[in-house]
Amino acid sequence: MHRMNCLTARDTLAYCFYRLRRSSKVSMVSRRIQLLSFFPSILHFCVLFFSPPVLRAQPPSGGAPWQSAGQRPSDPSSLSEGPVDVNVSVREPNGMPLDGYATVTLSSPGGLHLTGSTQGNSTATFPQILPGEYDIEVSAVGYKTATERASVFGGGSSSVVYVYLHPESEGASGSAAPSGTLMTPRLQAEVDKGLDKMRRHQYDAARMHFEKAAKMAPGNPDIQYLLGILEYAEEHFDAARAKFQAALAIYPSHERSLLSLGELELRRGNAAGAAEILEKAYQVNGADWRTHWLLASAYVQQKDYEKALPHAARAAELGKDHAAAAWMLLGEILVQEEKREEAKRAFETIVRSFPNDPAAPEAKNRLAALDKAAVTRVSDPSPSEPAPQPEAMPLPTAPPGAVRPWAPPDIDSKEYPAVQDVACQERDLVQRTQTKMMRQLGNFEKFLATEHIEHQEVDANGIPGSVREKDFDYLIFVKHPRPGMSFLEEKRDGGENLGSFRTSLATQGLAALALSVFDPHYEGDLVYKCEGLGTWRGKPVWRLRFEQRKDVPSHIRLWENSRGTYPIPLKGRVWIAASSYDVLHIETDLREPVKDIELTRDHLLIDYGPVSFEHSGTTLWLPWDAEMFMELRGKRYHHTHTLRNYMLFSVDTGNAIAEPKQSPEQ
Repeated sequence: MHRMNCLTARDTLAYCFYRLRRSSKVSMVSRRIQLLSFFPSILHFCVLFFSPPVLRAQPPSGGAPWQSAGQRPSDPSSLSEGPVDVNVSVREPNGMPLDGYATVTLSSPGGLHLTGSTQGNSTATFPQILPGEYDIEVSAVGYKTATERASVFGGGSSSVVYVYLHPESEGASGSAAPSGTLMTPRLQAEVDKGLDKMRRHQYDAARMHFEKAAKMAPGNPDIQYLLGILEYAEEHFDAARAKFQAALAIYPSHERSLLSLGELELRRGNAAGAAEILEKAYQVNGADWRTHWLLASAYVQQKDYEKALPHAARAAELGKDHAAAAWMLLGEILVQEEKREEAKRAFETIVRSFPNDPAAPEAKNRLAALDKAAVTRVSDPSPSEPAPQPEAMPLPTAPPGAVRPWAPPDIDSKEYPAVQDVACQERDLVQRTQTKMMRQLGNFEKFLATEHIEHQEVDANGIPGSVREKDFDYLIFVKHPRPGMSFLEEKRDGGENLGSFRTSLATQGLAALALSVFDPHYEGDLVYKCEGLGTWRGKPVWRLRFEQRKDVPSHIRLWENSRGTYPIPLKGRVWIAASSYDVLHIETDLREPVKDIELTRDHLLIDYGPVSFEHSGTTLWLPWDAEMFMELRGKRYHHTHTLRNYMLFSVDTGNAIAEPKQSPEQ
């Protein structure tokens, strides 16, 4: 296992200057950069999230030994630098081409300033543009003016930039959580007490705690949502609707409020209104099995079986152990569509895979009815009676959000809508993202920051325990063994000595996670799949799924303890800005549990964004915030890692330190 070498004299001098700078009274404007570490007290592990530099810096002359499946790593520098036609595609928030004309301006820091208008398919074309960084501004009557930072690459005849316009009538985009969502210890205590009372069906006591929490944090949508769930549980539907709408007024894309409001409208018989709300939830936040199930039920109530069918099918596929109700609904829809053999297979799935579910007896009855109908058609070929309408969908007393989920869903239990008329090539997307990342890191040698670690255990009800925390001085080295290659090493003032931590597990390498996923020398270890053009925080993004191959060990993430080193098999999804190819968000899960260390769940999510530094107006895309949810030896943990007060060392100016110019916008 690689260990970091001691600091050189030059590094030591820079580090000492940093410590002196921290103790001075110089005012620094910076945004908190949240990363991640994890320290459960029950184990003595050292978790290293990094690409091993010894492998990357010294590959044998015959090629890197960790390449697999006969694939050669792509070379980001191979993209052509010749001019290309830049096509700016202007889109509605749902990804469809804009219905109307827009004015598009393309400019660059070098003085280029071009203006055009959209033509067919709502696209504006700027011919023979050199590769580089450009600013795109788009305006149209009735829409808010939109701006995008675009990275134009060569290597073809054209380059496409996607820009989404939002109507002027649209309120806050809801792309970022409001400032009132901060959960203080006192606020958390009131919420936990209210949840405990609600689980015991002590609704009046629960309401008292939630209302007290609402007074403490009137701008927190989660509190309004919980009040809505409380009213829903008592079947005070008008009051519940008002609370869900209050949460959405604060945070328009609040996922659980959208789903609960859609379910509430469905229960009240307003199927059209429910479908509209649930479709919005799908477009903004994606959909798990339950979202698809509710949408299918809403369309069934409207007798729109053509729209209901794909949602029911996806609910059945995504639901896994909870999918009996979805298979039942799918079978009923297939009967209405006169697809009797497919309907039989759906009902048979319930009988075979969910024999103890309450839906199983009804599935047997439906199979018997279908068999009887088939015999009747053979003996009497005259037109038969139309199939009976599906019964009303059985809804639970309260939506599932009444129980706090302890962790986000696995990446494969949720899907996101994609624009149908836009093609996506995995290799091209990976190569352009690689190139953008290497360009950003190419002129820097180290970062300095303050690291803050927080660790909580989570009980069986999803309630986090007390916080353990500690601060460190944190140093990240950017290594450049050769042109087009970069990797990161990390050093904290506590080193790898676990005695420096409040708990006994240390982590490194989160800052390098996205870089490792796109490392050209690990490309053969991963299977990439582009899931299409979608939306993230109101902006157009490419979604890219990746999974480590089963025939090679993981080089991206390793666990080490006294018994040895354990590769951690990963799968994940990356959200990449469709115009600039910056990584905006990444989520990872285990490809399968790691039995040797009893690791059964490991969900990591990181948000990235621009951090501006004073030196030469530099802006780097760095982690903004991150969380980890882990289940280890039957115990659950929630963990965060915060970096703040970033300062930067540049290769071309020696050890000049710059501090963030301004905190990035949410």
